[in-house]
Amino acid sequence: MQKFKFFTLEFWLPKIPLLSLIFVFFLPFILININYDLGLFFIAFYIAYWTIRVFGSYHHIFKSYRRLLQIEKTDFSKNELIESGAKNLEHIVIVPIYTEPRNVIEDNVISLVQTEYRYRENITVLLATEARVPTATEHAKYIVEKYKNSGIRIINIVHPENLEGEGKVKGSNITYAIKEYEKMTKLDPKNTFVSTIDTDTKVEKKFFSIITATFLSTDYRSQAIYQYTPLYSNNWHEGTFFARIIAIGTTLWQFLESQNPEFYRNFAVYGQTLECLHKADYWSRTSIVEDGLQYWRAYFGWNGMFRIIPTPAICEMDLVDEVSVTRTVKSQYKQLRRWSWGCTDVEYVIPEMIKNKKIPFREKFRKTGYLILNHLFWAGGPLMMLFIGYVPGVIYSIDQSLAAFTVPIATSIIFTILVSTVIIPSLLSIHIMRRYVEFRWYNYIFNFFQWLALPFLTLTMFSIPALESQIRLFFNKRIDGFDTTQKMERKSKKS
Repeated sequence: MQKFKFFTLEFWLPKIPLLSLIFVFFLPFILININYDLGLFFIAFYIAYWTIRVFGSYHHIFKSYRRLLQIEKTDFSKNELIESGAKNLEHIVIVPIYTEPRNVIEDNVISLVQTEYRYRENITVLLATEARVPTATEHAKYIVEKYKNSGIRIINIVHPENLEGEGKVKGSNITYAIKEYEKMTKLDPKNTFVSTIDTDTKVEKKFFSIITATFLSTDYRSQAIYQYTPLYSNNWHEGTFFARIIAIGTTLWQFLESQNPEFYRNFAVYGQTLECLHKADYWSRTSIVEDGLQYWRAYFGWNGMFRIIPTPAICEMDLVDEVSVTRTVKSQYKQLRRWSWGCTDVEYVIPEMIKNKKIPFREKFRKTGYLILNHLFWAGGPLMMLFIGYVPGVIYSIDQSLAAFTVPIATSIIFTILVSTVIIPSLLSIHIMRRYVEFRWYNYIFNFFQWLALPFLTLTMFSIPALESQIRLFFNKRIDGFDTTQKMERKSKKS
């Protein structure tokens, strides 16, 4: 049977991301050899596509940010929808805990305790710790005891080691936590809203009000995941310039994607009903990217009648910060590699698309195509933009083709224009961060000029981890363990 493995879908699925990337890299060379004009058209189209996309993205980012500011001004204290519809709505927040310091965990719980919400008695926080890390359970027990009279329920659930069918991943921990809690109390799946947030998260005061108002005003409420707004502000000034750019870039990317509802995906901090969790068979117990995969699990559970709802509830988180710059670079790289490991979704999505007969073929084609292209551009888009203008010069000399001379110059000019637009996200990032972090005069200067490093980071810290993920997947060198980003002790704020 070994010789027939080359004819199986299982063999070729892991190869798709890297093979697609290689094909697109060589495509301009192939086209220009087949037909010179066709090759030039492809090069012009590719450059034009990214130029339009960059400028279009700024419009969508500003639109999302404007909505966030509007929600910030909204008074939910007398919201009729919450008053009348949320009395029987249970909120469960799962906080997976591993090796984080006690004051990081406690800051998370304090932020939840200090939220302003009409039905606080309906809030339960599950501190999901791992049996293999005894100190985490000690921290959780301390916090449970300290805040037992806070007005919300706080429960510690310890995830046992080496359960069958599980990996050492976040999804196995949070799945065990909610399943155990279901054994403790009777829950209405349609009126139980389950949020999962990282340990370093500090939620805003209107967190539950924003979620509840969004949830109650949504049709087919269970057929959705509600994506919150991640903002890496907790240790903003302590972080390195590249960690800050990656962190705020993640927030801006969420703003952008929220304006593209068909292809929007959940990330890091989000919520869904217990009914939706049942449809998805909870979370993946083996994948290190359980958040992105959760969309697909729920999508197929609901036979394609599913979407992501942007929910502008701010979740302040930590950017990557280690004890030295070298360790910070290494941890940041591993985090980006973990995120880009979502390229493995093709192994789950394509077979499910084939099996499911209720999803229209056109939608299957669009969704699968976008999934592949998204990871293709993540790994190779910036690199291809860098060299594509020189393709005519590689095939033809300047004497043979005027394009061999003019295309690289035109590409260089366009690339320079695109790079100069970093002034837009640099100013926007300052406007966003100063609302959550104290800025002094020198912070404005440094936070503005740090964006000059964006082109270099795009070609290195963004592209290379994604490229490694696809190479690993191709050769079956899998990342099975969750590399937890080290969290530093919280620094006490000066008065």
